[in-house]
Amino acid sequence: MWKDPFVDEIHRIREEWAAKFNYNSKALLENIEQQKQQDYLTDENGDFIKDEKGGLILKSELKLKDKVKR
Repeated sequence: MWKDPFVDEIHRIREEWAAKFNYNSKALLENIEQQKQQDYLTDENGDFIKDEKGGLILKSELKLKDKVKR
């Protein structure tokens, strides 16, 4: 049977990530929420700021737009 190397890589990464949290789903979800808070633009209340289409805005995208304007 043929094995897809991309799928194998995804499974490997997922396994490593889950092992970091001892396969505790609550800890995994908390980590995802922390990552979202770090990566996406939020207001002073911690709520996500959305673009005109309703999508979340990456902080890195905002920094990139500021560099382009200069």
